[in-house]
This record gives sequence, structure tokens and C-alpha cells, in this order.
Amino acid sequence: MTLSPLFQDLGPEEVALALSYFLRLAYPKGKVLFHQGDLGQSLYLVERGRVRLYRIHLGGQEKTLGVVGPGGVFGEMSLLDGGERSASAVVEEEASLLVLYREAYLGLLRRLPLFAHNLARLLAHRLREADLELDLLAFEDAESRVAYALLKLLRQGYGPELRLRHQDLAHLAGASRETVTRVLHALRDQGVVRLAPGVVEVVSPGLLEELAFGLV
Repeated sequence: MTLSPLFQDLGPEEVALALSYFLRLAYPKGKVLFHQGDLGQSLYLVERGRVRLYRIHLGGQEKTLGVVGPGGVFGEMSLLDGGERSASAVVEEEASLLVLYREAYLGLLRRLPLFAHNLARLLAHRLREADLELDLLAFEDAESRVAYALLKLLRQGYGPELRLRHQDLAHLAGASRETVTRVLHALRDQGVVRLAPGVVEVVSPGLLEELAFGLV
């Protein structure tokens, strides 16, 4: 499994100890793990496969928040406060997940206090990322939003060949499918990506980052 930020600065024996508090569960493609609004008291760590996180807005529109792959973590807020899930989660690719329930988490903290610091650091990173995305959605043009959505997937460990539909990317970028198609063709013409049916291959991550943050 890809090393998770939850285990940063922990030695091999400490990582093994931390993992002993998790429960390993297998899920098929298409399995909904939880719905937005459900009560939850567990954190998920992806060992294998992929999970998509999404929200349903008032008008019924679905917004993809991200795709979590090996080493990725989700569900941490409900672990900490026992509150409602802020998003829904569905298995996109047959997955093996490590689940940490609240009672086990409290026991783990007594053995490894640094685990709580790593979790707080992960939450701080998520907050910074959310602030950045709000700025992009509010002020930047469609090209920047689509470029940032692709960049976010790369930073999550996917690619450079991204297997996703234009509609999936539209959910991530907060744009229409038609807009995403137009932007992808423009990115292709600039030599940033290559396009094939169901595949977007990023060939120039540096230029993609510049476009995402309006540097060109």
C-alpha cells in the first residue's frame, strides 16, 4: 500500500501498531459506502482500488469532490465529531479499505499521540485546498478550473493517463460537459494533454500547473 500521510514520521513498528487498530474490508465496484447526511464514526484508508466522493446540491446536481486512491484517506471529520457525513462515497474500482472506528481511534491515540498530529495536519491541508478551490471557482475562468481539476488528480497519485469521462471532469471542475470538452481541446492544441476516448493524458504537468493558477 502507498504510504499514507497518517503514518508520517512513524517508524516501521509504530506503523504496524497503528495498522493493528484498523479493520480491513473489501468492497465491489459500485458499492455506496455512505451517503451525504448519514451519521458516521469511522475513517477510511484506501489500501487498493478507488473511491469517489461527491455531494448532491439542492437542485439535485451532483458535484464530484475527488477520487481517493491507495494511501488516500476520507471520512475523517465524522470520526472526530460523530456528525453527519459531509459527502457521499462510492467505490469506483474494486477496493480494499482499512477502516478505523472511533473507539479504536481513541485507543490508538493513547499508544501513539503522533497519529492525532498527523490527522490534524491532513485536515489543515484539506482546508487550505478547499480555500484555494473556492477562489478558483469564484474568480477564475473555465480553463483554470479544468486545469486545476486535472492537476488535483495528478497530485492525488493518478495519471499521467487519467481514465475519466468529460462528464466526470465537469463534476470536478464545476463546469458543463460542453465547456470541459472545449477546454480539453484547447489544452490539447497547446500541447498540455493528449486525448483518446475515455482517456486524458497529461504530457506537460508544469504548463498545466501554470494554467491552473493563471500564470500564463
